[in-house]
Amino acid sequence: MVSAVIDNGREAYCGIRAETARYHTATVPNRGLIRIAGAGPSGLAAAIILARAGREVEVHEAKGDVGTRFIGDLQIIEGASESESVPAFLDRLGIERNFYFRAADWATFYDHKNAARVIRSKQPYGWFIHRGAEERTLDRGLLAQAQRAGATVIFNSRLAPDQADIVATGPASPDGLAKEMTWHVGPRESGVGTRSSDRDQQSSDTRHPTPDTRERIDVYFNHKLSPGGYSYLFILDGVATFGCAIVADFKQIDSYFDHSLAAAQRLHHFDVPADARTGYSYMNFHLKHAATSNGARFVGEAAGFQDYLFGLGIRYALTSGSLAARSIIEDRDYDELWRSELGAKQQTSLVNRFLYESGGNFGLSMFVRQASRAKDFHHYLSGWHRTTWWKSLLSPVVRRVWKHEGRCQHKPGPHWCRSRDTHLQVPPLGPVQKR
Repeated sequence: MVSAVIDNGREAYCGIRAETARYHTATVPNRGLIRIAGAGPSGLAAAIILARAGREVEVHEAKGDVGTRFIGDLQIIEGASESESVPAFLDRLGIERNFYFRAADWATFYDHKNAARVIRSKQPYGWFIHRGAEERTLDRGLLAQAQRAGATVIFNSRLAPDQADIVATGPASPDGLAKEMTWHVGPRESGVGTRSSDRDQQSSDTRHPTPDTRERIDVYFNHKLSPGGYSYLFILDGVATFGCAIVADFKQIDSYFDHSLAAAQRLHHFDVPADARTGYSYMNFHLKHAATSNGARFVGEAAGFQDYLFGLGIRYALTSGSLAARSIIEDRDYDELWRSELGAKQQTSLVNRFLYESGGNFGLSMFVRQASRAKDFHHYLSGWHRTTWWKSLLSPVVRRVWKHEGRCQHKPGPHWCRSRDTHLQVPPLGPVQKR
């Protein structure tokens, strides 16, 4: 049974039961307790699939709740790296949409000169979700599904990797860092910063319906204010999230965040309430031959599974968690499964990151222009994620140039990771200029 609210092709939160999934009926005799370390998306996805297949599952979470690293912020499950849509992907895994879930098919991109360009997609390039310990978040939704499937989730319980069948403990060290701020907005406030020039630009293309100007999906590309990354302002369904993501100079994240926020406020003239919540998160990316160690399967960012281009890792997390569960259910080699499905994608992701940084702000301006001129941004972005012969040739060159020498904090075993001194070198920003 499907119960949904459809608004101009966007699917709002209501709780949608997944269609028949591959792993629903793949039941096997109980062969002993399966122990999972970590109750993030990858660990809970594995728990859901295993429990529905008749396995006894324990999930051990070191914190007192799920999603404690997050603040109810808006995040995106990217939908352009695969031909399979995100809803179809979730249905295949058997993951119900009992969390906030809204399509992203438009946005406004800004280059370093604050030139605004609207991008549009015929099909969603991603889906917005909330993260955190609150109701309607992805974390809460997956927890409820895992428990309903029969998995036991034990909080305040830290399980060592050598005691786990699946390790889903999240990132070990930052390859990218983000600071975010989230607050609630009222109906009148949700249109903050909607200038007449923005409305005119959004209305200039009559081939598509004009986006709701009371809401925002803004992304700011400026290597000076967010080195190697970007900043963003999302205002959807009464929730606002502003964030700044960087891949260099991590000790200065607060400064980059303050400058990026001030720049956005100068453009859109919005205020942040005193009760806004602030948090930090970081992402892991590395290349490896194996994501197993001492019999344990490492999933999600514990194994460095991440989209290195934009740092969007939720789809990687759910995919790797499902593959770990599948390896147990079908008695398959986990390393063979993830190499087949994720190996080439990660190599391409590394090359994309190299291109993103090496072009500087001039390259980012070209990216923004080309994205806005594309008839379908989803198709344009899919081209970036496509594995091509020239990216395959460039990959070993990037690995050699960026290779980290010596020890690092990534896990589980031998792997390639990036040297910190290859990151962008940026000058000090100076004092924040208020509007």
